[in-house]
Amino acid sequence: MDTYSEEQVDQILRYALAKRTNGQNLTKQQVYEIASDMGISQADFLASVQEWQSTQAVDKEKLAFDKYKKKSFQSSLLKYAIVNSFFVAFNLSTSGEIGWAIYPLLFWGLGVALDAWVTYQTESDEYEKQFQKWLRKQKRDQLTAQITGKLTTSLEEWLK
Repeated sequence: MDTYSEEQVDQILRYALAKRTNGQNLTKQQVYEIASDMGISQADFLASVQEWQSTQAVDKEKLAFDKYKKKSFQSSLLKYAIVNSFFVAFNLSTSGEIGWAIYPLLFWGLGVALDAWVTYQTESDEYEKQFQKWLRKQKRDQLTAQITGKLTTSLEEWLK
């Protein structure tokens, strides 16, 4: 008797489902019927749908965070390039050699390299900490904007 791992079962069922649907989207009811045919209870199905939706929301937030981190890194890299280009050009024009300009170039460059590592290494504890901090700030900013909007609306109505 053949046995399959959970991952293998997932892959096989994906292939079978792709053949069955011919690339068309399924309704929630159709997915439930498939799950029911597989012996999955309605409670387990609904819990799985809710878990999947939660995971999708977190994935969407992580994409926004990644975009923010990359934009921040690119800004930092641009500042590094502009300032250090000026230092090197100034140093070359005044003394004919790089001289002292090598120090900010190297030390600041080390910081930029570490920033690149943190930006593009998404499977670390540090990344998760930064993501959670960013997420809290986003939610706090959103709440602040809502409160400010409500206060402004109430004040405008009161002043009329």
